[in-house]
Amino acid sequence: MRFVQKIRVDLHTILLATLSYFILTTEGSGADTRSFFKAHCIQCHGPEKQKGKLRLDTLNWNPKDSHDTETWQAIVDRIADGEMPPEDEPQPSADEKTEIVNVLRKRISSVSHHSKKVLLRRLNRAQYRNTIRDLLNIDVSIADPTELFPADDKLEGFDNLGEALQMSDFLLRQYLKVARIALDQATFEGDQPGAETYTLATTKARALNYKAPGNDPDKDYVVLYQSDERAPGDARGQNFINCREGATHDGWYEFTFEVESRGRGNLAKELGSYAKRDDYPIYRPEDLHRFEIYATAPNATSQIQTRPRRLIAAIDLPDNQKQVVHRRIWLPKAWRVEVGFGNGFAYNGNTLLEILDPKFDWAAHAQLDKRKQRALVARSLIAQLEKHDAPRIIVHRVEETGPHYDQWPPSSHETALGKSGESLEAHLRAFATRAFRRPVDDSQLARYVTLAKESHEGIRTAIEAILCSPRFIYLYEDADDLDDHAIASRLSYFLWNTMPDKSLIADATKHKLRNPQTLNAHVDRMLVDPKSDEFVNSFVWAWLKLQNTVEMAPDPMKFFEYHRNRINEGMIGETTGFFRHLLTENLPIRQFIDSDFTILNADLGRHYGLPGTVNTTAGYRKVSLNHAGIRGGLLGQTAVLTASANGVDTSPVVRGIWILENLLGTPPDLPPDNVEIPEPDARGELTIRQLYAKHRTVESCNDCHKKIDPLGFALENFDAIGNWRTKYESGRSIDPSGRMPTGESFRDITGLKKIMLRDLDQFSRNLTSKILTYATGRTMEVADRPEIDRIAKRLNEKGVGLRDLVKLVTTSQTFLTK
Repeated sequence: MRFVQKIRVDLHTILLATLSYFILTTEGSGADTRSFFKAHCIQCHGPEKQKGKLRLDTLNWNPKDSHDTETWQAIVDRIADGEMPPEDEPQPSADEKTEIVNVLRKRISSVSHHSKKVLLRRLNRAQYRNTIRDLLNIDVSIADPTELFPADDKLEGFDNLGEALQMSDFLLRQYLKVARIALDQATFEGDQPGAETYTLATTKARALNYKAPGNDPDKDYVVLYQSDERAPGDARGQNFINCREGATHDGWYEFTFEVESRGRGNLAKELGSYAKRDDYPIYRPEDLHRFEIYATAPNATSQIQTRPRRLIAAIDLPDNQKQVVHRRIWLPKAWRVEVGFGNGFAYNGNTLLEILDPKFDWAAHAQLDKRKQRALVARSLIAQLEKHDAPRIIVHRVEETGPHYDQWPPSSHETALGKSGESLEAHLRAFATRAFRRPVDDSQLARYVTLAKESHEGIRTAIEAILCSPRFIYLYEDADDLDDHAIASRLSYFLWNTMPDKSLIADATKHKLRNPQTLNAHVDRMLVDPKSDEFVNSFVWAWLKLQNTVEMAPDPMKFFEYHRNRINEGMIGETTGFFRHLLTENLPIRQFIDSDFTILNADLGRHYGLPGTVNTTAGYRKVSLNHAGIRGGLLGQTAVLTASANGVDTSPVVRGIWILENLLGTPPDLPPDNVEIPEPDARGELTIRQLYAKHRTVESCNDCHKKIDPLGFALENFDAIGNWRTKYESGRSIDPSGRMPTGESFRDITGLKKIMLRDLDQFSRNLTSKILTYATGRTMEVADRPEIDRIAKRLNEKGVGLRDLVKLVTTSQTFLTK
């Protein structure tokens, strides 16, 4: 944990441990520390009065104890940030405060403590998956072998820290199993399979090759008229699937779809009024029709409620224009491809026919067998859809060919088992060097050569052993100062979550990676690569605790629009897209607190009351917030507002603590035992503000709640999924005003952001600490504080942005040492 988080003690406890030593050791240092503490501390914690049962004038501090140094640093921060002395106590002048803080910081810097070492750090699931992908040159986006691994433990929200990444007997067994599965995916035996072609050219061919429920069997085209999901995760809507036994072999399959969107916006009112369930997706006439392509797991049927499937593409179609969509998809054997009308109506064919043709005589056809009944209903339905020009996507043509290979055997086969004519020793040395992310010596190589020669499976056994070796599973960081190969791995797993590429390895071999210019050039190169999305997505998810949006997902009965309008997808895209934009454009980190733009798709634009800002559902783009300033920065984003709620309602305490922990890095103490905590949404005779005001009359609670509550109340205009509101469900008006511990007051969220922007030190330090934690794989502590302060100070300089922060991190002494 970050050093301030780790101690979790209040100012009284800090003073208890530090006061006596401080007074004795700062005499003649330029500041009258004895007078300062006598004026601002002793009166509440001295011989006559021990507020909180604490007496501060009779205790000592040991400067050789790193824990005491941590508490010392915390008290400096509290004074520097204006939290202490309390606003209702005599305040020092600005000069006095500056002088005392400088003396304290000088005293801390004179105490030498070494940073703790990074514990032996294994690859987490994402890192292992990506490394296997790049090492063996296989595709794991659809069939992911690491799904067999248990979930990684988290610390401070991060799942890549050595302190939390445990090993177990079960995981060891899974490494053996996954290594074999990955090699099965990489290797191919026998002759190259021939590519076959399937089309939608004739009715007979369609019956054999494709399945399109609810369609007229006599038509030479297919009509998609229904959403492909009944509800989120309930993929039982209409889908158009290649219905053979799936892919005949692992390989590349090429698909061509000629499609056309028709009837957009028609019958929206008529059909929308028939929605039966709140959690069913709703048709939005303003959105372009979305054509979705999925890969579906083997044996998936329409009777299975939650089918394993992977989204390949979501494509917005223009109105009344034929579009040709090409996709080359790697399919594991037996997997299928299906397409659907992603944002269509959530009705089955029979219901639609009843709505469009109320006079249809169902009883007259009751005597027909089931097959003839379905065909008759399908013909009638398609006719009615075309008669009324209902919203639909027409699939005019389909062509599928495969499997295809760039070479035979595929490159993954040669990567795993070696090229023809290559010696056993040469291949194993090359493979082990890449797998271990550093050169291997002869003694290390010998055991794998022996294994390959003695095993009945030959070289395959040796490759499996390499994939289960600690040198592959763990990041090798031996010396205090990292060598160039360790730096290459640390940088690659920081920005890409995978093994170093050839360029990094080449510079590591030449011992160039301790050069700041070389490191900065690699950072620029790597952040442009799409693999850097791994850093953006993983870091933002951990830093902002977005896992809460899953673990405490909004109640589907209370917030059905969150589910039916795909807000869960849109909000994560907004927050990660926002971080990516700041990173790409190297914008100042103050934009995290407030900005005049965000990154939206149509679903989120509607959610924010910004219709017309985007005109597609699948795409995100930068949107101006000139008339909606409340949404600027992280505090106005739905992902943050949902992560800081409980899925049912809001709590000023929960959200206040979320800001302190994740944005400012100053978490409050744990509440005392046996303290009655108000219910999150107790809105009976007392308002929520009155309840918490009553709660703050408890002396042991007030010190923390005067920091927590104002931050939380500033966000009360946002409900548990980020909707703007001015009243509670009870009808009581919301009061988002507050008063900070420093005495500064604000009226609402915009006022709070202005206060936060006036002094970015806390936020800068915290963001720096979080990125260093993610980059190094260990939590920060007091010995890292000088480097954190140095970087944070640079962040507040003009022209320094988020990408610069990444460079400052990668060239820091903290990053370059174990």
